[in-house]
Amino acid sequence: MTQQYSAPSGPEWLQQGLARRRFLKWTLVASAGMTAAAAGGFLWLRRSPLDQQRIPDWAGELSAQEFLLLDRCRRVLLPTEGRDLPDTETVPVVANVQRTLSLMAPALRQQLSQGLGLFDNAAVFRHGCRFVDLDDETAWDYFDRWGRGLVLQRTLATVIKQLLYSAYWRDERTWPALQFDGPVSDRWGLAYLGNAPMPEEQGNVPTGGPE
Repeated sequence: MTQQYSAPSGPEWLQQGLARRRFLKWTLVASAGMTAAAAGGFLWLRRSPLDQQRIPDWAGELSAQEFLLLDRCRRVLLPTEGRDLPDTETVPVVANVQRTLSLMAPALRQQLSQGLGLFDNAAVFRHGCRFVDLDDETAWDYFDRWGRGLVLQRTLATVIKQLLYSAYWRDERTWPALQFDGPVSDRWGLAYLGNAPMPEEQGNVPTGGPE
């Protein structure tokens, strides 16, 4: 006859149950403590002396972190010292970027804001500080690594570069260095015809297939 399992009597069974519960409880407490410590450590590492810097009044459409990141990228990506180019203190690079971002749809603008935050904060895991606190050489290496990384990393690095470069070279003061005398549409007085209509807007999309 098979002997059925029965719980230990009285105090022994209660002790085992409490032991398991205590173990689970302390495991959960320890896990929560480690998570909180890791989060606290990250928050401590992501602090920057630049956070105390006053953001210019004209940068009201940028968050403080966005302004600090774009301003640091301006110095890293557009080194004009020793070159026959107007410096980026003269050309309003970050202001031009802000103007471009203001034209984005709200959803896309929010996604880009999250991406900029990711780009800045992810440096903590490798360098122990945010991107805005990296020296120029390390910041360039950071851009190169992201440019060879995952799709999201490559996309963010490319978007940031394109925003900064276009914000600089759109300024007329940078054109003489390239011997560029401006768009022919301005010199020839060509009227702006607007954007070409998308196929969906024409109401008759040619498919190219047999009738």
